[in-house]
Amino acid sequence: MTDMRVLVMGTGAVGAYYGACLLRGGRDVTFVARGANLDALRSNGLRVSGAMGNFSFDRVDAVEASEAGSADLVLLCVKNYDLEDAARAIAGAGEVYLTLQNGVDAPLVAREVLGDVVVVGSTGIVADYPEPGHVHCVSAYAWMRFGEMEGGDISERVDRTNDCLSVDGIEPIPVPDARIALWEKMSLMCGMAGLTTLLQRPMGEILGDPELRGRFESIVGECEAVARTKGVPLSKDFLSDRMGYADRIDPGAMSSMSRDFARGKRIELDTFNGAIVRLGAELGIEVPANAAVYEGIRAKSPDA
Repeated sequence: MTDMRVLVMGTGAVGAYYGACLLRGGRDVTFVARGANLDALRSNGLRVSGAMGNFSFDRVDAVEASEAGSADLVLLCVKNYDLEDAARAIAGAGEVYLTLQNGVDAPLVAREVLGDVVVVGSTGIVADYPEPGHVHCVSAYAWMRFGEMEGGDISERVDRTNDCLSVDGIEPIPVPDARIALWEKMSLMCGMAGLTTLLQRPMGEILGDPELRGRFESIVGECEAVARTKGVPLSKDFLSDRMGYADRIDPGAMSSMSRDFARGKRIELDTFNGAIVRLGAELGIEVPANAAVYEGIRAKSPDA
């Protein structure tokens, strides 16, 4: 497995961390980057610090998309708003592409450009990128759940992807139906990203306040209604399971979207609550809790 070649498309915190773990695990890794990130990786290598350990590489293979060559696996680690352009830039390079974006739209966007070579994934990691070439992992976990969008048995290419990703620092989790994994994360993040951004308060304060906890639960419930209407086979205890998961999140946790919003950076509002508002309108489902968060954030920053 050490001879598998991996391209990491996008070298923010997520891409840099996973690429570094794969490189440490003996995979042949090339980082596809641009601008300051590309310059830093070429000049100074890559450093990882934080809860998942400290390690570094003085030299890494970093290229522009046009120089990427071919690979067994391409990790798509860019933000949703950059995904279509990134997919076009790296089209034809990979045998398999793995989407790791937030939300539920990324696989459709990627497949529209790349065709049926896309494995659908979601990831759980909290990490920052203090400076180009340095990723700091805040969470003591870094998992990927991935599979086929159509459901069924775990495919051969999902098995191969799992083998490639099975290195220290990454917990790969193949699943038979990737839609469930996407919606489990989507529902939780609509509540967490939406409310921590709108209120600029951590999860413990939100879930500890009865009124705010009710808003959080309503957001998750609306996501469940949308997913079920779209035919996603969620568990019968979906809402209570998601709330139980939320209660296990670090009480001091803030979403990356809330941090980006506070810094005046572009955020993925349309990926989370905005997507539920859009899908609700398409399906004829009322989603007032998500709409309130969406409009509230836009009122504070119309360009969000």
